[in-house]
Amino acid sequence: MKRIELTVNEIKKYNVIKAVHHGKKTKQRACVELTLSLRQINRLLNNYVQLGKSAFSHKNKKRSPKHSLPESTKTFIVELYQSFTNLKPNVVHFTEILKQEHGINLTDTTVRTILYNHGMISPKTHRKTVKRLKQQKKVAQQVRHELSTNLPRSCEFLADSNTIHPSRPRKKYCGELIQMDA
Repeated sequence: MKRIELTVNEIKKYNVIKAVHHGKKTKQRACVELTLSLRQINRLLNNYVQLGKSAFSHKNKKRSPKHSLPESTKTFIVELYQSFTNLKPNVVHFTEILKQEHGINLTDTTVRTILYNHGMISPKTHRKTVKRLKQQKKVAQQVRHELSTNLPRSCEFLADSNTIHPSRPRKKYCGELIQMDA
């Protein structure tokens, strides 16, 4: 059986509609809980009867957008930019080369994000951007390193409660403790 992953809102809808189907809740109560109209509750109920739990998962889940650039084009752009060994063109000039010589019509910002995501920096990139990209790369490496190592346990960080705030011994008689306000 295929495992169906639902978001929190989808799980809530599923549980309410399931309760309506089994007679534990009324349709009016489901309208109030889900803030939907009676027609929408009936639609969800019919879908639940026909498809079961999969009726509540979004159908475009885990799909890449239709207008996104294919990976083959991205790798071609990266390989073409790497082929310039001596003088690397800036992003705008490289975009013009792509358009004239290879028939790939993309904006310079699209080409720039593709190159930045693959760790390639244009020779005309500002110092601030270079610094930001290096910082992002460093943070990504740190996250990968932290995930690869074993995480420490919380008991390693907790000190003995007696050493942090030692408790004062109680006074023998009432009124013996003198407290002052500074």
